Amino acid sequence: MNNDKIRNAVVTGASQGLGAAIAELFAAAGCKVFVNCARSVEKAQNVVDKIVAAGGDAEVFQCDIASEKEVCEKFAALEKHCGGIDILINNARLDPYLRTPDISDGDWFAKTIAVNLTGAYLTALAVFDGMKEQKWGRIINVSSIWAYWPARRQMIPYSASKAGMHALTRAFAKEGAPYNITVNTVVPGLIITENCGKRLTPELLQAETATVPLGRGATAEEIAEVILNTVNSGFITGEAVNVNGGAYMGN
Repeated sequence: MNNDKIRNAVVTGASQGLGAAIAELFAAAGCKVFVNCARSVEKAQNVVDKIVAAGGDAEVFQCDIASEKEVCEKFAALEKHCGGIDILINNARLDPYLRTPDISDGDWFAKTIAVNLTGAYLTALAVFDGMKEQKWGRIINVSSIWAYWPARRQMIPYSASKAGMHALTRAFAKEGAPYNITVNTVVPGLIITENCGKRLTPELLQAETATVPLGRGATAEEIAEVILNTVNSGFITGEAVNVNGGAYMGN
């Protein structure tokens, strides 16, 4: 990043887990961070408070990224408030393990696509013209190793949404390149966060860990570091940066 300007960064889904780790790391790197949430304002404020206590600069940015109306209105207001968005980290997602029994297959697929994929598309559109005007921008789409693996039935909507993010990345990277906008996908494997115990039984966690040649899941901080490093490079664009402990060794 260019250190002669404070960069404004939006991290979607940043009230906990990986998103919180990304927000904290980017703030420590000197960014003004907007901690996005759809509903968990109290959790997002806790992340902001932690950043501020560490000497960083952050604000809560409440916006349901699955709502086109909200994205258009709230991102426009945010750009006016802060003078422009320089960095967008599309991290928000619906957790495939937290589906409730009352949601039908079709509704769950639609909800998953709306947050994980449509939301990333809408937010990228919302910041893209401003980035083109200033001739600088960085967008990271956080995908998943499930974009590559044949998904078991429970994971099909999630896998499809994450695979779609790779197509978004390539398209926006091609369009943004003449304007010094880089767009990349960071593709994590197993991440150990505070919510692992809520969605994975000890047996399932052990089974997933067994697929990782390094023998463990990543910390959220390790993934956040890869995202920051990718943002810091001005010559990587349209790429999928895999960080999965060797669980997927693609070309």
